[in-house]
Amino acid sequence: MLILSHHGAVLLIVVNMMSMMSMTAYATSDPQPQEQSITATTTNSTVYTDDTGFTVSLPPGWTPVDRDNTSQEAREVAASQLKETLVEFCPEGQSRVDNTTGIAGCDDDLGIIVVTRYINMDTNPDFAYGASTVDPSTGLIVLDLTAQDLVDLHNRDSPNMIIVQSKDLLVNVSNSGNAGTQWQIPGKLILAANQINQLGWIQLLFVDWTSGYELSYRVPKGQGGSGEPISIFGIGLDNLPQELQPIIQIMTSVNLQRLPSG
Repeated sequence: MLILSHHGAVLLIVVNMMSMMSMTAYATSDPQPQEQSITATTTNSTVYTDDTGFTVSLPPGWTPVDRDNTSQEAREVAASQLKETLVEFCPEGQSRVDNTTGIAGCDDDLGIIVVTRYINMDTNPDFAYGASTVDPSTGLIVLDLTAQDLVDLHNRDSPNMIIVQSKDLLVNVSNSGNAGTQWQIPGKLILAANQINQLGWIQLLFVDWTSGYELSYRVPKGQGGSGEPISIFGIGLDNLPQELQPIIQIMTSVNLQRLPSG
């Protein structure tokens, strides 16, 4: 189930960026801690909310392809893999419907944003070690899962990719069933390249209790307009090519709307 609403006016999305920019490759100087904000401006944007409360603002032309995560088969797959795909976001002109099955999808696996949720991270072997500690003063279990756990997972699974830039940011969370309570959780915005200095992916990673969220955009070949892959030299999260600006707009608009329990 999805909910779409349209806003005709210009929508300003402001995300407070916390203090770290790490240049783990191609750095020319050590970055200084700073507090930053990104303001993403979209016209006629579409607000998308799925049935889990995951919400983003989509730039003009982008369309959501919602996955059915409620079927028995989907739940069994998620339980076995400890993760599930919530939704895909297709750029303008890249969404399609299979004439045989009637199922919507994106034309390509590259050039789209895929939203994945890792479930039960506290029992997932990839994260369980160090997932929690015991507070010696109270004896209570304290969860230590953070976005860095997702970053470390990708570092293990994708040794040929290099994190070029990492920024800490805050993701807004609200609970409509608890007097409209709102708070923020830390996340990481990642820019990665392959070993031949080509832009590889842009990701937003954050953890809400025991669920990890990953928004991943894989840059397709020829995205640079000249038919060649984008060189990482001179590229950063603050100065991406114009054609990649919608990616940042989407990722910096993310928020979670927790549904009432019971």
